[in-house]
Amino acid sequence: MAAEQALKHPFRPGTGFVPEHLAGREPEQALLRQALQDITGPRKWFYGPLRGEAPQPLKIIGPRGAGKTALLAWAKREAEPLGADIVRLAFLPGAKTKDVIAGFRRQLATVPGWRKVEAQAFKYIQMALNWQPGQSSVLDFGELLATRLRFRPLLLLLDEVMHHDPKMLGGLLQQSQILMSEEWPLAVVLAGTPALNEHLDEVDATFINRAKNIRINGLDPAATRAALSKPFADRGVTVTDEALELMLSWTDDYPYFTQIVGRKVWEAKKGAARVDVALVRSVEQAVQKEREDFYESIYHIISKAKLLEHARKAVAAIEADPEPLTPVQVCTCMAAGTDLDEQRTLKIYNQLLDAGLFWQPSSRRVSAAIPSFFNYFKEEYKRDHAQSRQAQPVKPKK
Repeated sequence: MAAEQALKHPFRPGTGFVPEHLAGREPEQALLRQALQDITGPRKWFYGPLRGEAPQPLKIIGPRGAGKTALLAWAKREAEPLGADIVRLAFLPGAKTKDVIAGFRRQLATVPGWRKVEAQAFKYIQMALNWQPGQSSVLDFGELLATRLRFRPLLLLLDEVMHHDPKMLGGLLQQSQILMSEEWPLAVVLAGTPALNEHLDEVDATFINRAKNIRINGLDPAATRAALSKPFADRGVTVTDEALELMLSWTDDYPYFTQIVGRKVWEAKKGAARVDVALVRSVEQAVQKEREDFYESIYHIISKAKLLEHARKAVAAIEADPEPLTPVQVCTCMAAGTDLDEQRTLKIYNQLLDAGLFWQPSSRRVSAAIPSFFNYFKEEYKRDHAQSRQAQPVKPKK
């Protein structure tokens, strides 16, 4: 069944799905693979710590739709052949801390592949099963993790970190730091939107500031081309050059859009062995609908935060300058003509960055996260602005 699904759907848009061909993320995959290799290395003694050091923690930061969770899912798939286990902890908005902790403990109580119950294992499982939500939870993470690590190496994947409860996250990271400093086979990967770093400032775990930053956004054009063309070619489906160029023009080199385009065309071909321009044109409306739904989600975040006017200024400034602006320049443009102080302006900048209006790579330069979104934003802003003016009451003439 799994093979049939892979054959049927080589393109997989959506949160956490791994496309058949994960293109353009080779450097990031290499870092994750190295972490897995580090924790599966030789031990000092049976059930003991590693002979070498535990790997440096990794932080994957990117806007929605850039493929962060897909990378985590890929790492989970890679871990099993290397003899490592995965514990994944995602803290979604509205989730109760006690429920998240209980789920985390249940994962720790599962040791895949173990057959012999030793005294330590029995104690460990009894601790996990007898724990109640009202009991202290943060302080015994260390004992649970330490016992767990005796059996198999562990990759701890923390997703949507910007939503994690700071107290719980701080306790977990502190205990992880202790175990990693003692060379236990533990790797920690954190993933989230750019708000992740600001959230970590509230967490009492300073060692995470030394984590290796992995910043992802759009793909290289060559990677986008490979992500679209290879799944077709691998199945003997011919895509004409004109058809491929049209498909590429709808992607913005953005991972989520790339998977949407590929999926729509794949479904439309209905078993045909050739994809031409006419076939691609037949899904244009469906693709644009998916794109606009994604745009609307970003616009809604900005509108709900009452940041539309600040976003308008940022868009105008970024588009007006032929060279990428610095964050300071964007902040200056947003604050012009207002009484915003530096702290408030920086907070607005970070909110718009996290929403996905623009992107700031490690070069400290700001660019559009998704270039085509700027056009959508300007049209929607113009429409909203016109409606707000019409809704204003007319002052009676004296």
